[in-house]
Amino acid sequence: MISNINRQSAVFAAKRPQAAAAAAPAQEAAAASAAPADGVQISSAQGGFNLSAMMAETAKEAASLEGKLPEHVENEVIVKLKPEFAFAAADGTSPAGGFAEQYGAKVIQKFDIPENMFKSFNGEMVRVKLPAGMSTAQAMVMMAKDDRVEYAVQNDVIKLNTDMSGEAQNGVASKPENLNGQLWGINNEGQTGGKADADVDAPEAWTLQTGKTQSEGGPLIAIIDTGINYNHEAIKGNIWTNPGEIPGDGIDNDNNGVVDDIHGFNAAADSGDPLDDNDHGSHCAGSIAADGNNSKGLYGVSQKGNLMGVKFLTARGGGTLADAIESVLYATKMGARVTSNSWGGGGFNQALYDAFKSSPAMHIIAAGNESNNNDARPAYPATFDLPNVISVAATDHNDGIARFSNYGATTVDLGAPGVDILSSTSGGEKEYKSFSGTSMATPHVTGAANLLLTQFPDMSNEELKSRLMNTGDSVASLQGKTVSGKRLNANNAMETDNTAPAAPNDFGVKKATAGEVTVGFTATGDDGWCGDAASYIVKVSDRPIVEGEAAEGQISFDAAQTVPTGAPGETGTLEEVKIKTRLSGTERPIYVALKVADNIGNLSEVRTASGTVPAAKVAFEDTVDGDSNNFTAEGSWAKVESPGRGKVWTDSPDGAYGQDSDISLTSRPISLKDIAGATLAFDAKTDLENRYDNVHVEVAEVPAEGAEAQWASAAVLNGASDWSNREVDLSAYDGKDVQVRFRLKSDGSVNQDGIYLDNIVIAGGQG
Repeated sequence: MISNINRQSAVFAAKRPQAAAAAAPAQEAAAASAAPADGVQISSAQGGFNLSAMMAETAKEAASLEGKLPEHVENEVIVKLKPEFAFAAADGTSPAGGFAEQYGAKVIQKFDIPENMFKSFNGEMVRVKLPAGMSTAQAMVMMAKDDRVEYAVQNDVIKLNTDMSGEAQNGVASKPENLNGQLWGINNEGQTGGKADADVDAPEAWTLQTGKTQSEGGPLIAIIDTGINYNHEAIKGNIWTNPGEIPGDGIDNDNNGVVDDIHGFNAAADSGDPLDDNDHGSHCAGSIAADGNNSKGLYGVSQKGNLMGVKFLTARGGGTLADAIESVLYATKMGARVTSNSWGGGGFNQALYDAFKSSPAMHIIAAGNESNNNDARPAYPATFDLPNVISVAATDHNDGIARFSNYGATTVDLGAPGVDILSSTSGGEKEYKSFSGTSMATPHVTGAANLLLTQFPDMSNEELKSRLMNTGDSVASLQGKTVSGKRLNANNAMETDNTAPAAPNDFGVKKATAGEVTVGFTATGDDGWCGDAASYIVKVSDRPIVEGEAAEGQISFDAAQTVPTGAPGETGTLEEVKIKTRLSGTERPIYVALKVADNIGNLSEVRTASGTVPAAKVAFEDTVDGDSNNFTAEGSWAKVESPGRGKVWTDSPDGAYGQDSDISLTSRPISLKDIAGATLAFDAKTDLENRYDNVHVEVAEVPAEGAEAQWASAAVLNGASDWSNREVDLSAYDGKDVQVRFRLKSDGSVNQDGIYLDNIVIAGGQG
């Protein structure tokens, strides 16, 4: 039996697994190698830049990267320089030493980082065209060794997420006399055969707020997609118009870098006209803020809005990472408070991560339509671990999670209606269609965000995210499948509540064993001690946890690791949270902290406590850093340097494990004669072809001399995951002498970055 422990949980504003640390392994291999084994290093102070020599010396590393990059625009890279360097000064000189010219490349795009993002973005970024004979992989490897470069990444190809029903491509035009009665996601009375009230309660929310148009001062909502049909009868009254532009004069009147951007921006065509030619973006716009004053009676979650079209996806639903980044930058520059992003599903890309992270807007993003667990196989940008990102799953009219929807207990925040959703399209002024997808769920959340920001214009991103996640309706299909376990409820989110929950005075470490610490306290309420709280935020660290800025030797509450918790019990009941701890042969301190959250995100005061984790009885321990004979490596298994960890074991030291591999990392004999409840614990990071390539954790009793070991499977590792601590139960071997091994078995097709192992321990109680 294998289990994940010490994973970050998602209650209220809890952080999700670090996206940057879960970067696509190919990119990480290229970007993280600051001191490569071959000794090659480019310095801005180094004279005689020899490109030919660099290409020759990095050829092997580049070749190992070639087949691992996702689909991208070949012969281009996106480069971000470190903040102390610049691509060009105001006078046209190149303080970075003619960076692009040294590589024989040409700068074809310099990203215009808005003033409200520049400090956070912390550096300049360009897209460069590479010279003939230099591949994207080759440039990424070389530039990763250049001390002027923060990172160099490929220009990914991005496509619309499509579920099995085809979403925008196969939508069927629908022109009934009145659509309003079919909008089950807005108001579900069972009219489509579903469950009554399995909706977002929009009509109830409208009694408090219907939204505001641009002229009324409504928050700006950017729909980053295929564009927007700003002539459609259902949304034309809610379309943003750029007050700084004079239509049709061919002049960039407001000096924002785009000519005649009257209703938004078209990054795909580098123009100011975001008119939709696909349906998808216009469909999202209608779900956000169709006004109801149209021939078909279509409403969005908001009746009024301030909708900007930002187009980077073409009529065929394809686009590039560079255009996606440019879209985020434009939306932010023009003051977008929220962006709606019904696209993605690709791998991690640091440049896109930085764009979302640096933008002060809230970014609401579709979780994806592959029926995948995003915890195991991240889908970006939805899986970016950022406080200003909300990832959305799709539900149906029975409050079930949609068959196509991606999910993730720690990476997908909440659900919203996304099956058979009627809305506006690009096909004329009066056409409507029905589509399905997390693409359709996302604008429901965006519409609710618009209502909230209209009602509470000073609301922070943290408060907005908290309200949207914590005020939804708990539904069985989303329990364990999303962070909140809830489906959006716009009416609940509008609640006015200024009373925070009480903080329990009896919070503390109640029990500590070698592998587990139990924290206990008395449940408080939603308002002080009244009602039931919505969630707990429990943190753990090896350093004292403090509120606010941490001093040396401390860690802030926000930065400490989040521990999974259950839903709060009734006020006055005794609560327990069990925290798995890493097995070790020495005792060590543990520090814990608690905040209680209500349904709209009010937080109690912090409570802190500490304890001591007793030493386990250790039969075997290998931190990998030192020289030892603990393991025998077969095939490509080897020790490599890992950023922030020192040495680790991997089956793919050259960047990818081989096809048709069957290779093992085998321990020396280990005595469990004095161990009770033996457990194998280790840190692991994986990138294995799902279902087809696996790492088997196997165990065997030490055989008699001359006999062969009889290996038995104890666990199987598969898929992609960031570093986490794993445990395997070996108690069946208590009192025996054993060996363990990690055995990679791959097929003859795709080979990825494999597995990385660190801190391998076998321990238990006294036998």
